[in-house]
Order: sequence, then C-alpha cells, then structure tokens
Amino acid sequence: MGRLVKLGIKGYIINNYFVCLFLILFLIMGIVFGVLGVKALTPVQLENLNQYIDTGFKAMGNEIDYQSTAKHAIWRNLITIFKIWFLGLTVIGLPLIIVIIFTRGFVLGFTVGFFLENNTWQGLGIILLTIFPQNLLQLPSLIIASASATAFSLYLLNGRRTENRAIPKYFFKYTLVLLILAVIMILAGFIEGYLTPLATKVFKF
Repeated sequence: MGRLVKLGIKGYIINNYFVCLFLILFLIMGIVFGVLGVKALTPVQLENLNQYIDTGFKAMGNEIDYQSTAKHAIWRNLITIFKIWFLGLTVIGLPLIIVIIFTRGFVLGFTVGFFLENNTWQGLGIILLTIFPQNLLQLPSLIIASASATAFSLYLLNGRRTENRAIPKYFFKYTLVLLILAVIMILAGFIEGYLTPLATKVFKF
C-alpha cells in the first residue's frame, strides 16, 4: 500500500513536472514578497507586532490546549486541500489555486522574515522548531495537490472537446491523490498542534 501511494504521487509529479515548477515559482515569489513586506514595516509597526506576538507566546506557554490547537491546524489544512480539490473541478480554478500558493508563500516569508529581523538566533530556533517541521509536509503537499488540480482542470477541458469517456477514471485517480495528501496534511496538523506549543516553552517567552 505504501509503495502504491509513493508510486502514485511520484507519477503525478513526473506527469505534471512543468506545472509543479510553475507553482513553485509562485510559492517562491510569495515568500520573497513576504520577506519584503517585513522590510517595509516601520520600526514602530515592528515593535507593536513583536509585543503582540510575545504576548501570544506567553499566553500559550502558561496553559496549552494541545488537542484544540491540533484540531484547528488539521481543520485548516483539510479545508485548504478541499478548496484545491474543488477548484480542480471548476476548469477555471487555476487563478485561485495560484492565489492560494502565493498567499501561503507570502505568509511563510513574512513570518520567517519577521522572526529573523527581530531575534536572529532565537528567531532561527523558532523557525526550525515551530515553522519548518509542518511546512516540510505542507508545502510539498500543497504543490502536488495544486498541480494535480490544474492537470485535472486541463484534462476536463480537453475531455469536453473530445468527449473523452475516461474522465470518471481520471477523476477517481485525482480524488485518490488528494485524499492521500489530505492524510499527510492531517499529520502536519498534529505536528503543528503539539510541537509548536512545546517549542514556545523551550524558548520561554
């Protein structure tokens, strides 16, 4: 089963190689704009944002509801995967898929840029323990899901023109791949829900 899952995802990456590169480009653009967004903030805005985040971390450090945090992260991840799956069925959902990828990149870039801007070494530790682990699973999953949705949209467009009867079979494969990615996103949610709060205690905000 595990081998079939690996081969299925690998096959999607190979078949949609250029689409993946295209989406990765927008992800990188989002990250760059996010970092530039931090640079554009005034010292007063940076200080206010830093105080707000410090207050939030201290509150988390005092009393942490790991289960609630994990549920929120998992729910958010599943909604994102569902949106991408649905957009793949609409044929014209590519622009919105790009927006999702770019926005995720922007948020990631802004977050990383902010922590590095304020606390270089401590910020690096926060990134490694609270941001990097879940994104190691989330970002590839989002790219593959978005590439799959884009490919399916193009397949639908071509199938409508040629009356392709293989569309139901392709739909099943498409849905199966996104279900597998949803499971990976659930795992990422558990990591975010349990590891991130623990990391705040490590740094003792």
